[in-house]
Amino acid sequence: MKKLILIITLGALNAFAIDCLRSTFDIFAKEYPNSSEPTTAIYKNFFVDSIYLHYADTSHSTEFDNNKYYYTGTHVDSAKTYTKEHGSDNWEIKVLSPEELTLEAYGVKTTITQEGDFKRVRQEGKGNPPVIEYLIYETKDSVYYTVSYLYESGNIDSYEHRVYIRNDTLYTTESGIKAYIVRDSANESKCYEYDDYPQNKVYATYEYEMRGDTLTATEKILGGYQSTFTIFFVPSEKYSTAIISGKRHPKMNPAKSKDFDLLGRPAKNKHIAIFKH
Repeated sequence: MKKLILIITLGALNAFAIDCLRSTFDIFAKEYPNSSEPTTAIYKNFFVDSIYLHYADTSHSTEFDNNKYYYTGTHVDSAKTYTKEHGSDNWEIKVLSPEELTLEAYGVKTTITQEGDFKRVRQEGKGNPPVIEYLIYETKDSVYYTVSYLYESGNIDSYEHRVYIRNDTLYTTESGIKAYIVRDSANESKCYEYDDYPQNKVYATYEYEMRGDTLTATEKILGGYQSTFTIFFVPSEKYSTAIISGKRHPKMNPAKSKDFDLLGRPAKNKHIAIFKH
């Protein structure tokens, strides 16, 4: 449930350079729930426009996954998900309504309370465990939170997560596993993530690029489980709101569709917001 809805935000950005550490901190490193509502990711005058996800590990059941979320203002109208199973040449399409995009639609009740400097997020559902709680403390350059899984048997599993920027390095600790992210020495828009030991092995890369008026943010996981996750951001003032049709199409090739261009990005006037699952 913890990745069912994640509002994606963009870090420091200007017309000439993109700070890789700040953007990675804001977009990829903070994986905890912010809201139970389908709200768009907005940073200054940018919207999240689309994502492209590719699993390089052929043993994974899904090889490609594209997501399109249409919205009005800051709320999602509906969504399309495009999935291609490994070994298939066809794209399966599913259309989702706003109700289907909320945690409540999956039988999950989310309660968010502020307790002094800490924010508590409690998610109650029918799964196992039925209750997940996050206790979150956040500043400009750091996030600390614990996540607790409360089982019907009364057992509780708790894990600590730390993410912070210090001395031009982004440090992460998740379930006791440490890693750190540093900028490319020749390109501040690109970063490398290393395991704490050995320090010479790159676990992932993060790269940011302006393509015309579109900002791309790409995370590449290396090693045994390889994947590429690219988010496309667009200026909000250049696009008008589009309402998706409820008509379903059984099969479709996004690369040849009017919805996507050849890079996997949606065509103009196709507004979406993205939530990671």
